[in-house]
Amino acid sequence: MADKKTSNKPKHAKKEFKKKLAGKMESALPEVKLRLGEKKFQRRLKKAAKIFIQGLHDKDFSENGNKETIKIAVKRIKKIKKEKAKKQIATADNLITD
Repeated sequence: MADKKTSNKPKHAKKEFKKKLAGKMESALPEVKLRLGEKKFQRRLKKAAKIFIQGLHDKDFSENGNKETIKIAVKRIKKIKKEKAKKQIATADNLITD
């Protein structure tokens, strides 16, 4: 029993993240809450939070998953910036030669 591994992340990390997201959205949209009413607003808030996290998986909620995801995103951004710079240089060269 002492060999049992313990995890730092909660048992239902995705569900906890969805609750946190719904709470942040609720605090950001008080005007909508007043216009719709409590019941309709909570129902739509729940659906919106579900849609926002739709493509995320359990690995995205672990510490290592987040670090890896951030590294991949940074690499993609750098690659895109380099490609855009090359295109701008090529178009500038074409304008100069024409």
